[in-house]
Amino acid sequence: MGRRPCCVEEGLNRGSWSAIEDMILTSYINLHGEGKWRELPKRAGLKRCGKSCRLRWLNYLRPDIKRGNISKDEEDLIIKLHRLLGNRWSLIAGRLPGRRTDNEIKNYWNTKLSKKIQGQTPKIRINGSVEKKGASESSISSETPPVIRTKASRCTRVFLPRKKKETR
Repeated sequence: MGRRPCCVEEGLNRGSWSAIEDMILTSYINLHGEGKWRELPKRAGLKRCGKSCRLRWLNYLRPDIKRGNISKDEEDLIIKLHRLLGNRWSLIAGRLPGRRTDNEIKNYWNTKLSKKIQGQTPKIRINGSVEKKGASESSISSETPPVIRTKASRCTRVFLPRKKKETR
């Protein structure tokens, strides 16, 4: 079976949100609260799908979101956290002072910081491996800590091979 479609595709607004739509969504959520995103557009009188309303609220309209330019201190912290955590944007955003969204941090990284970092440490490809120009392998491993990636797994069955008896 599966889920029913979140919205009827016909008659929906696509593209940029208008200021009026933002105002309608904000006032509806302030009055009724968050949740039931599939029903919200119809009840609020918006011609958007529920997912679009949810993302607009969470990433742009929520009052507790810190907006504006990212400071130099925040930029340095993002770089350090990215070295430690990798592309785990929600974890990085949660460790920044104030409240920025994971989407904002990811977009900032992809548009500004990744290019800035690549410019600072030029890399060359040798036999499929990436190395810094003029650096030895020992200095590369000592400069950047390894990215720790954990993955939970559940073992339901254990297979232990039997030892074959040796015949002489």
